[in-house]
Amino acid sequence: MKNTFLLVCACFLISVSAQSQTKKKSAAKVSKVTVPESVSASFKGSYANVEKNKWSRTYTGNYVSVFSTPDSLAQEVEYNNTGVMVKTKTTYTLGTTPAVVGTAIEDKYPGAVVSEVVKMEIPGVKPYYKVKLTTAANAKRNLLISEEGAIAQ
Repeated sequence: MKNTFLLVCACFLISVSAQSQTKKKSAAKVSKVTVPESVSASFKGSYANVEKNKWSRTYTGNYVSVFSTPDSLAQEVEYNNTGVMVKTKTTYTLGTTPAVVGTAIEDKYPGAVVSEVVKMEIPGVKPYYKVKLTTAANAKRNLLISEEGAIAQ
């Protein structure tokens, strides 16, 4: 009994001293990203009707704008330093999934539950949809579906 009590006390002291050594997370300062004129002009040329967007930078130095489309879909657009679009990413809500995607999923995986649909557009590559779903047999699947409805294997 005495040994158990000492062991519990020792564990408690080690735990307390270990917790006191960790740094507390401080509120990260959000710095405003200064977007070059070429990037800003490219964005305004493609998305003139967007009023509220937020800019950030990737670790590679590209500029990313996040905003909502008029259809209330979340969208990201990435540009390089010279203002050339690198990619766009549109996240669909489950009620706004394109019919071609829903049909392709229902044909291949009847009874599947879709958890995420994202449309990717990259210059030089045909647009495609990234879909995360759970099949009727509870298997998780990540699919790539073309705009025509073909599922990549």
